[in-house]
Amino acid sequence: KTASSYFYQGAEKGNIMSMLYYAQMLSEGDGIEMNRSLSASYYKKAADLGNVLGMTNYARLIYGGTDSDNRKAEAAMYFKKAADKGSSFGMNSYAYMIEHGEGVETNKEEALRYFKMASDKGNCIAMNNYATMLYKGEGVAVDKKEAAKFFKKAADEGNCAAMTKYANMLFKGDGIDINKEEAAVYFKKAADQEIIPAMIKYASMLQA
Repeated sequence: KTASSYFYQGAEKGNIMSMLYYAQMLSEGDGIEMNRSLSASYYKKAADLGNVLGMTNYARLIYGGTDSDNRKAEAAMYFKKAADKGSSFGMNSYAYMIEHGEGVETNKEEALRYFKMASDKGNCIAMNNYATMLYKGEGVAVDKKEAAKFFKKAADEGNCAAMTKYANMLFKGDGIDINKEEAAVYFKKAADQEIIPAMIKYASMLQA
């Protein structure tokens, strides 16, 4: 017997880890014919038994595989379930959906709250998203100083978008003190990750 057949047997007997492994193999076509729809159904089984990884993977698959508002609403529901169980990925994903009104009603204040929750758990994508909302004043009054703080946190965790945004704020003195030396450091970090605007900005600084 193959690994997939054992995982299938375990999944059919209600074993959550078997469901997750079997769903992953189906999703990736790993030793078995790829079947995203069937993969989603096994992630859903695990999700409905309270497994957070099942929730996030099921939501991710149905979110990415359809333009249907009903399926997007279901994805949001499962991301929220995962979020409320402590998943920072679920928090960030749910926040993104309610920020943009994807399958659910737009709610900027609630999006901000979930981005902050995910940020506090160390999710650097959420940090960048939270900082962006603070910078633009979405769901909250504009607070560029706090935005810079979270852009820096995200940048220091390796988020390239945040590196460039933080560097631009430092370079221009946008809401924070001008610091071109520190700006150059962050432009270079982003440039080294092949972020083109950062490459151009850092190169121009070298020429100055």
